[in-house]
Amino acid sequence: MGSDSFVPTHDVRTDDLTGTLFQGLGAGPHPGVLVVHGSGGGGGYERHYARRLAHHGYTALCVEYFDGPGRPDALDGIPLSYFGRGIDWLTEQSAVGGNRVGVVGFSRGGEAALLVGAHLDRVGAIVAYSASGYAFPAPTWMDGVDSEGPAWTHDGDPVSYLPVDELVAAEQDGFEDIVENDDVDASTLAVESATDEQLRQAAIPVERVDGPVLLVSGGEDAVWPSADLAAVARERLDDEDFSWAYDHLVYPDAGHAIRTPYRVEPDDSDAEHPYGGTVRANARAAADSWQSALSYLEMGLEDR
Repeated sequence: MGSDSFVPTHDVRTDDLTGTLFQGLGAGPHPGVLVVHGSGGGGGYERHYARRLAHHGYTALCVEYFDGPGRPDALDGIPLSYFGRGIDWLTEQSAVGGNRVGVVGFSRGGEAALLVGAHLDRVGAIVAYSASGYAFPAPTWMDGVDSEGPAWTHDGDPVSYLPVDELVAAEQDGFEDIVENDDVDASTLAVESATDEQLRQAAIPVERVDGPVLLVSGGEDAVWPSADLAAVARERLDDEDFSWAYDHLVYPDAGHAIRTPYRVEPDDSDAEHPYGGTVRANARAAADSWQSALSYLEMGLEDR
């Protein structure tokens, strides 16, 4: 029996919220953390990450925001208020203490984490893996997204985004095309082709986050250039004299899949990962950044 089996876990299914709760071990109540998956959908690595958090005394809610029971089919026009409902629900649980939660996100979920921290109250810390300081559109390669539009909305209005289809002529047929086609990097091309005004509008106002912000990226990211995209958020925090602690950890040999620490590596750990970097480099980056993630969560949630 693995140690993960000791974490109390239950599914959350309400009219307006879908997810899985991982209750912190030890005497509670515990600080709460919202864990947000990427464009690949929920039910995978983010649950392993939440279990790790539970072992360290956090009660974590893996929130599913599309392609789950009762949720939209695609990452398309997702209201930021949905994550706000997750925060409200989490802080109402007897196993959770404090009025603020941490938000941990991966890839497009990292983008969501930065947006949630910038636009919603009761967020005490952000940890964003392989994220972007710019908002991007709903991915037209995804089933259910017929035309480019906002991936996110706030108070009923679209969250401004980089109009990739307008800026980039090359088309991508699916997620596999993004990671396998070295000649097509739509996100980089969009940033390079955008006007200053388009970049300004798409930039996430991360300086509004009321808590510490940790960004984690890989230099060999094959999905999108997360090291460059997250640097946009880091530079904005620099420029705005952000009062909380913040950092951007970049692992030159790692790729997009910097996720759960201390996962067992396959025998061929020097093999290239399909999302960039090597399996070994990704695992080392996940392990090295883990202690920083815990420190930032503690910093932002202690006595809040």
